[in-house]
Amino acid sequence: YLLRSLKATKFFQTTEIDWVEAGLQVCRQGYNMLNLLIHRKGLNFLHLDYNFNLKPIKTLTTKERKKSRFGNAFHLCREILRLTKLIVDAHVQYRLGNVDAFQLADGIQYTFSHVGQLTGMYRYKYKVMRQVRTCKDLKHLIYYRFNQGPVGKGPGVGFWAPMWRVWIFFLRGVVPLLERWLGNLLARQFEGRNPKGVAQGVTKQRIESHFDLELRAAVMHDILDMMPEGIKQHKARTILAHLSEAWRCWKSNVPWKVPGLPPPVE
Repeated sequence: YLLRSLKATKFFQTTEIDWVEAGLQVCRQGYNMLNLLIHRKGLNFLHLDYNFNLKPIKTLTTKERKKSRFGNAFHLCREILRLTKLIVDAHVQYRLGNVDAFQLADGIQYTFSHVGQLTGMYRYKYKVMRQVRTCKDLKHLIYYRFNQGPVGKGPGVGFWAPMWRVWIFFLRGVVPLLERWLGNLLARQFEGRNPKGVAQGVTKQRIESHFDLELRAAVMHDILDMMPEGIKQHKARTILAHLSEAWRCWKSNVPWKVPGLPPPVE
């Protein structure tokens, strides 16, 4: 029922492509998305490879390092995509015939039980440590039961379902958080930071200079009002230049004379 109602909207389509292809699409689109953000910030000295490692391509200056800091939203997305990529790659290898089903299962089990080593997700959301620990416990439990008797220290067992379950639940739970983080990130990218909505009061230290600025703006306004429409824009700059000189002279009590000025201007 839900799928039918979703299909009625213009945002959802149905398709019959293979799950591996869908996974590759997810990785590809995720890669594009992160790259858009990197280039939106103009950081062409950072390179994001297809395994979602973000590396500088040269020694960065301090300013570049400051500019190239991303928030948790970006990095958490990157790490989740990286986990996805690892799983999808395992399946791709299986489809290419480089590994058999047992190796595939073992690889998936390994990936899910070593998310802490394979990705750096815990750096951006430390709660992930709970899932990592659960998976480790599951791994020990499975090995403890499987590597009994004649198996010895076995070849590894591709029993990945319980750990897969842990990570699926994690992804399901992290959705609202990511929605909020990414919502804030995108709002900031599109609208810019909005500074504090309160007008700043003028402190005692700046009363004098503030008054000067206001006066100067007022004078400028009067001059511009006296001018005819057509010449306003490009003349305003010239006037400002002269005005600032006159202004300095006036502040320091020096007579300001320019030969050939029409009297009304003076």
